[in-house]
Amino acid sequence: MKGKSKRFYYGWVIVGVSFLTLFFSLGIRFSFGVFYVAILREYGWGRAETAGAFSLAMVIHGLFALVTGSLIDRFGPRMLFPLGAILMAMGLAAASRITAIWHLYLFFGVVMAVGINTISYAPNMSRIPKWFVRRRGLASGLVLAGTGVGIMVMAPATQVIIDVADWRSAFLILAGIVIGIVAPITALLQRRSPEEVGQFPDGIVPDSGRTYSPPLKGSPDFMQSSNLSKQWTLGAALLTRDYWWVAFVFFSTSFSYNMLVVHQAAHVVDAGYSPTLAAFSVGLVGLLNSVGGVFSGLLSDRAGREIGYTIGASCAIVGVFLFLLVRDPALPWLLYAFVILFGLGFGATSPTIAATAGDLFSGNSLGRIMGILSTGWGFGGALGPYLGGYFYDQRGGYTIPLILAMVSFSMGILGIWMAAPRRRRPFI
Repeated sequence: MKGKSKRFYYGWVIVGVSFLTLFFSLGIRFSFGVFYVAILREYGWGRAETAGAFSLAMVIHGLFALVTGSLIDRFGPRMLFPLGAILMAMGLAAASRITAIWHLYLFFGVVMAVGINTISYAPNMSRIPKWFVRRRGLASGLVLAGTGVGIMVMAPATQVIIDVADWRSAFLILAGIVIGIVAPITALLQRRSPEEVGQFPDGIVPDSGRTYSPPLKGSPDFMQSSNLSKQWTLGAALLTRDYWWVAFVFFSTSFSYNMLVVHQAAHVVDAGYSPTLAAFSVGLVGLLNSVGGVFSGLLSDRAGREIGYTIGASCAIVGVFLFLLVRDPALPWLLYAFVILFGLGFGATSPTIAATAGDLFSGNSLGRIMGILSTGWGFGGALGPYLGGYFYDQRGGYTIPLILAMVSFSMGILGIWMAAPRRRRPFI
């Protein structure tokens, strides 16, 4: 027997649960820029030292990623994800009580960061290649849309709570949401692989002796059967040039994106706009991330990962350049154009690099491999926000940081073409 099973494919449940997990976990993480403005107003700390809490969170993200990758491969998501959600909620609740900057570093930068690392990008995206081959880019885009939609909802919602109550109440409410929603849905609905529910990747019953779904007509060469059968180990992946180029793309993309995540709202407020509009602009960027991610996932499945990433990063670069010109409310179209171009552009890059890792290094060690790759994301995400605050404190503006963001996106384009997922290397 072969062909598509008549049973509903459980992989789409995994996509839905992962979407919601990223919706809350990363939607909350990337609302830091809203808290950033409120905390700066209350305590008057320097921008670099305050942004340093987010930078520390990203360093912890990078350092803890290998541990998370090993744990997800060994214990699976049903055990690991609820524990991560509980830890994240504890960090949020504790952050509501801070009175000194080291409290922010400890509770947001360490405790919550470890929790988020356990339930966010790498562990969720390492599951998708096990469930999808034919529609890997689309599935990756749909899952990562949770991040963008989460930012769209959580950033403005956080600002509303801060306006009505205060930022401490916002931390507590978010903690309750994580413990009440993320922990139970991951415990009840997550699964390790299609085999665990008696299905095959993509819901397609393979021919005798085959363990993968047939690629779509016109799919790139790297999705053909001779490559899909290879089972990579972490050690083998680390010995390839392709791995380090992909890690470079993770670093470069994260450097630019996380710099904007932390400092976007502050730059908009500095230009004379209201904090509410600033928070809404952060949320709208997140929503457009989702739209760009889904379309890029479809495009990269057909035209290749390099094309999808290049188009997305190019749009993001143009958007950041326009954001550099935002000085006052007299030219609001500059802000709107930035939101659209940067939102769609970055959204196109994130699922593309996740799918690239799955294309190049498939197998049961993908969780570990994605974990190590996430160290690049973590360190890039730490350096970008810190330099944004440092140069603002030194120069009184964001000109240098935004130029660095454009350069870093350009480096990501170079990296994806050098990694060349279109011509996957033989297994070593």
